[in-house]
Amino acid sequence: MASFPTDAFSLEYRSDLGVLIGRWLQALPPPEVQGTYQAMLTAAKEHGNCRFWLLDLRRRPLDGPTLTEWFRDQFSPQVAAALGGPLFTAYLSGPHQRQAAESTEMEAHLRQAATIDSYPLFYDNEADAMEWLRDQQERAGMLPEPE
Repeated sequence: MASFPTDAFSLEYRSDLGVLIGRWLQALPPPEVQGTYQAMLTAAKEHGNCRFWLLDLRRRPLDGPTLTEWFRDQFSPQVAAALGGPLFTAYLSGPHQRQAAESTEMEAHLRQAATIDSYPLFYDNEADAMEWLRDQQERAGMLPEPE
């Protein structure tokens, strides 16, 4: 996995859950955020094309227009193809991000994401997010093997 300052971003694969977990621990400039997404894709490939991601956005601002366009137009289309199936992403967001997460622009982004086999949802807490990811794994017949 790519290395990032531990005070800025953490990335781990939980084999017991079959989930890749990325946590932004502070705001990063767009090029570095793009790098974290590329690192997640690399890690997902290294761990059996893991298509179930938990991304914690609570300590970083939601993407601005430039980063959102890059994510939508460049990154998202390559993910499903690279991982051999749809990507299921549970985003953890805080109350300060609710307005952006529920905006018309975000709704349009989420609809467009589904057309390229990317299924992101926003959650307030990790337990609900992990439950949704587990449901998606079960529906896809991809529950992790007990260790």
